[in-house]
Amino acid sequence: MPHFSTLQRLVAAGFVLLLNGCNEEPNTTPTATPTPVQVQAVAFDNSYPVTHRFVGQINNASTSVLGLELGGVIRSVLADVGDRIESGQPLAQLDTSLLQAEAAQLEANRNQILAQLSLNRATRERQQTLQQQGYQSQQQLDELISQEASLQANLSELDAALQANDLRQQKSTLRSPYAGILSQRNLAPGQVVAAGQAVFTLVPEQGAEARIGVPVALLNRLKTEQAFTLLHGKEPIEATLLGRSAEVDSATRTVELRFALPSGRSWLNGDLIYLSLVETVSQRATAIPADLLISGLRGRWNVLVAAPQEDGHILQRRDVTVLHTDQNQVYIDGALIDDEWLVSAGLHKLVQGQHVELVINPETQP
Repeated sequence: MPHFSTLQRLVAAGFVLLLNGCNEEPNTTPTATPTPVQVQAVAFDNSYPVTHRFVGQINNASTSVLGLELGGVIRSVLADVGDRIESGQPLAQLDTSLLQAEAAQLEANRNQILAQLSLNRATRERQQTLQQQGYQSQQQLDELISQEASLQANLSELDAALQANDLRQQKSTLRSPYAGILSQRNLAPGQVVAAGQAVFTLVPEQGAEARIGVPVALLNRLKTEQAFTLLHGKEPIEATLLGRSAEVDSATRTVELRFALPSGRSWLNGDLIYLSLVETVSQRATAIPADLLISGLRGRWNVLVAAPQEDGHILQRRDVTVLHTDQNQVYIDGALIDDEWLVSAGLHKLVQGQHVELVINPETQP
């Protein structure tokens, strides 16, 4: 067996190491390609708007609850709910047979008084002729004159009674005080009604108002000459502020505002109508779409920002505070500054610390 010296062994080991070093490939780490992301520039304002929406009702201040001045039995109903009524149009009539009988009796009494007056005048003429001939005393003439005055007084009383009877017959017919639309009917033929009992509700076609309660804190922001836009269904309505109540509603803690609605169209009493008021809050804020918010630690909200680095941009989470939400838009403040790049799309496939390439959408820039 051959014997190798120590020197020969060292030379052989060095030769093997040299060969292994020549055969090794260089250990290189490939550089990751930055992920393209859409971004928008952060732009803060010194204030942000808050839109308040309040609901109210349409009402006509001239809406009348109609009733008959006299009680009695309803003979006929001449109008119904939904009918368009003209001013002075008959709506209902009471049975007037008792009044007619009373009028006939009064007329008979009046004719009797007239007959007595005629007899009194004829008798007085004869007495005056006899007095001139010296056959009659003055006392008898005075009695006839007094009797005539009494009969005249009775005749005047009967005339007044007939006039009152005629007036009651007129008031037995309920007539519309103005043109409008009947919204309620509370009577039927044959029904007994009391004096003043509500039988119809009449709504005029003009003069409709919107009554909406607004919190006291917002009243100072309103001006009487200010133009207001109300929302009726999906239709915007231009309205004028007529005035406001002088007291706070104890149930809603609001003050009622009255708005004049445009004429020339039919408004339904009790229909809902809305008022939108914009309040400007003096605080730094920027508006972003609501879907750009992501959940953070301890219930905080975060956004992703593309922060500049030496070799490009890297994603960072930033804490933000939501100040106000408005449909799909939120107003935020937090650890952001103007002109930083906020990631505006594709958040579900991005993570903090990821290298990204900016894709700027001009439509999202301020």
